[in-house]
Amino acid sequence: MTASVNHDAIVSCTLADQQQKLTEHFLELFKNQQSTVVVSQSWNEIHRVNEQVRLGLKAQKLIGADETTVTALERQDLTDAQKRDKRFYQPDSVLVFNRPTAGFKSGSAGKLRGITDKHLLIEADNRIRPVPFKELDKITVCQPKKLSLSAGDRLQLKANAKSQDGRRFANGELVTVKEIHADGRIALNDGRTLPKHYRQFVRGYAVTSYAAQGKTVDYVLFSDSAVKAATNEQQWYVTISRGRKGVKIFTADKIQLRQNITHSGNRTLAMDMKPSAFQKLAAIWGRDVAFVLNVQESQRASSKRAAEIAQNEKLERQADTLRQAEAAKQSQAVKPTESIKPTEKPTETIKPPVQKPETIRRRIEIKPAQNQQKSRGMRI
Repeated sequence: MTASVNHDAIVSCTLADQQQKLTEHFLELFKNQQSTVVVSQSWNEIHRVNEQVRLGLKAQKLIGADETTVTALERQDLTDAQKRDKRFYQPDSVLVFNRPTAGFKSGSAGKLRGITDKHLLIEADNRIRPVPFKELDKITVCQPKKLSLSAGDRLQLKANAKSQDGRRFANGELVTVKEIHADGRIALNDGRTLPKHYRQFVRGYAVTSYAAQGKTVDYVLFSDSAVKAATNEQQWYVTISRGRKGVKIFTADKIQLRQNITHSGNRTLAMDMKPSAFQKLAAIWGRDVAFVLNVQESQRASSKRAAEIAQNEKLERQADTLRQAEAAKQSQAVKPTESIKPTEKPTETIKPPVQKPETIRRRIEIKPAQNQQKSRGMRI
């Protein structure tokens, strides 16, 4: 069963003009005071869309004219193993403590001064201290980036923190700038103020599908990736469930997008979709809710069959492995060896030399003659 797609929700574009069309739709909604977020699938695209949207906002005077340049800290997603490797650091890398450790407070920022067999040597707060490798999950490695801010700019926070009055900031939260103070503090529209040392943020007009979870806005603009594997079921259903009033999908390949939604997407529909998402999906597909529910039910049955097939294949592979192991064991069995008797040389019998008759007679004749001579010699 194949679902049709409501073409009003799809914006056809090329890879060359996809970001431009995203920006145009965002600016139009922004002017109409509709809260909007762009959901993209790669950080490279997110950075490009963020900058292009802000340029459009600036050109149309939808944000403040005055700008203040701050040094933001862009998080580098390093594993603990990579943090122990000097090759993953740049000369200007900044290490931020996201939790207290080694005598440093949460929020402290420093520089890497060396790596030993068991520690990172970090200089922060005018002192150098060793931080054990087992504590590396409490450190975030960042790259400094110059960022121009104006009143009305939107930021996405990238670390948990507290304001001076104890109010919390959450990682992934979207906030709007109200004013940048001379001492570096950033006042927000909701009354909170980012401390002057808090610089872990990026522009917040475009976010990842993961960051979109838990955020509800009026409209979502979804940038379908050119990479087929990128638009998966999780990203798709997170996206369509974030917009209260609507969602627009910008794609250069409608056919591939449709396949991603109707094939891989149904799996999430069966397990994860909330009731409110059925109406949104029905509108996008151009069908009624009953159709979506039928797809849900058929997918549950399909998932069950797929699980059974996968289990049977697993058991068959295990059986094949056992058979191969048994065959290998038999082929390597030791064959009985033939006993080899030592070769015995026959004992040689030593025979006495055979004497000729004439030799014997001569000896007999000589012996009496000798005896006679001895007898004559003894006479006086």
